[in-house]
Amino acid sequence: TLLAIYAAPNKDSNSATLLYQFCVGIEAGGAKVEKIYLYDLHLPYFNYGNRKAEPPDNPENKDVKKLEKLIMETHGLVIGSPVWNFSVPAILKNLLDRISYFGRVYKHEYSMRKQPNFTHLHCFYIFTYGVPWYGWLFDSLAYHHTRITMWYFGAKNHGLLKASSCGNGSKNVVKN
Repeated sequence: TLLAIYAAPNKDSNSATLLYQFCVGIEAGGAKVEKIYLYDLHLPYFNYGNRKAEPPDNPENKDVKKLEKLIMETHGLVIGSPVWNFSVPAILKNLLDRISYFGRVYKHEYSMRKQPNFTHLHCFYIFTYGVPWYGWLFDSLAYHHTRITMWYFGAKNHGLLKASSCGNGSKNVVKN
C-alpha cells in the first residue's frame, strides 16, 4: 500500500494533478493507493498540549489518529505539494509538526533518548513551483526541509519530481 498525501488547497491544482497521475501509474502496476487530501481533514494546529492527540475518540483528534495509523501501516509515502514563498503550505508544515510525536519515540522502557520510528517508510515527493528557474535554488528549501524532517523520523527518501512554471494563477499548466 502507498499513502498519497495531497497538500494542495484545490484538488485540480498542478501538484494534485501530478500526484494523481503518479497514483494512476502505481495502481496500474497493481499496488493499492490510499489518497488523503489534507484540506479535507481537521488537523488542529500543533502545540505541546495536543501533541499526542489524546483521547483518540475526541472529534479534534480523529483525523490526526487516522493519519498516524495510515503512516505507521504503510511502507510507501508520496507527498504532492505546491511551493509558496520558498516553503510548503501551512497545512503540510502542520502535518510534519503533528507527526513529530510518533515520528521519534522512546523504543525501550529505560531509554533516555528518542529513536526514529519511520524506518519502515519509503518517501517520494512531487513539488510544483512558479518561480523562474533560478528561483528553484530558494524554493528547493521547501523540499529539503520536508525530506530532512522525514529522514530525521527514520524514513528513506527516494526522490523528487519537480515541475516549474506552475505559478500562473488559477490556470493549470499540468494536464491529465
